[in-house]
Amino acid sequence: MTEPSTPTAASAPLVILIGAAHVDRIARSHPPYRPQASNPGHLTERVGGAAFNAAMALQQFGTAAFLVSVRGGDAGGASVEAALADRGIGDGSLTWLDRATPTYTAILDDRGELVAGIADMALYDLMTPRVLSRKHLRLQLDAGAALLVDANLPAETLLDLAYARRSPVAAIGVSPGKVGRLAAALPRLAMLFVSRLEAAALAACEPDAEPRVFVQALTAAGLRRAVITDGPREAWIVEDGQIFAQAPPPVDAVRDVTGAGDTLAAVTLAECLNRASFRQAARTGMAAASLHIAAGLSPGCAETCRNLGADLAPLRPIA
Repeated sequence: MTEPSTPTAASAPLVILIGAAHVDRIARSHPPYRPQASNPGHLTERVGGAAFNAAMALQQFGTAAFLVSVRGGDAGGASVEAALADRGIGDGSLTWLDRATPTYTAILDDRGELVAGIADMALYDLMTPRVLSRKHLRLQLDAGAALLVDANLPAETLLDLAYARRSPVAAIGVSPGKVGRLAAALPRLAMLFVSRLEAAALAACEPDAEPRVFVQALTAAGLRRAVITDGPREAWIVEDGQIFAQAPPPVDAVRDVTGAGDTLAAVTLAECLNRASFRQAARTGMAAASLHIAAGLSPGCAETCRNLGADLAPLRPIA
């Protein structure tokens, strides 16, 4: 195992991200997808992962990012290292030279919607509290204005990070199978970002349950603020037990849905650090996620996202 590089100083607000940075393989069908059949399409490979995607979005909103992850001593690990360096993202990752870098393989239909995904991410289980207790990492964690974690980390690590930090801690649910790792940390999270299926798994509710059922269960477990998304349908913005429905901006053509939730989380957190209210920050985050799905975020997009978020239909309270 090799040690991480020394972080560089940044004048912008600094968010520490701990979680996934790996190789994404995205296969998209050209015709309408047919299950249990060979579908013509194309395959692309790029660096992704929840923490990496969020770090990319943070940069577009004037927020510095320092990422702590793990990777193997292989070509995938080299790709992740190069991508972080190219984008000026601080790299505090640890390398296991004898292990393979995690990968995520997604199958998309002809509209860009996710059909299936395979996550080969056992290496993230090595991100234990002991591994993250190294002095140079502790100093960097203490320097951040906020911490953003994802549920690829072990439950004990998420709990340790949530209770050990003085700065706000936000979390990304990642998947219905992993979101339960956040359960014990809920009372200490400043904000949570999950899909409807992830929220259902975390709350032990049926996915088609009413919003109030989800929120009552999660609030009882300590949840304070959350954005619960449901694809192109209304999202629920939760704050101190109140629920507001918010329709996202329409997306005429879907480029790629992978990373949209990570973008939402990063931008909402960045806007809160810029003193926006949580509800308005979430609206801006939803606008950024829609832009990511349609065309991808680009330099100078922050003001466009803020204006688009401000122009969304008013929040609709849910009794």
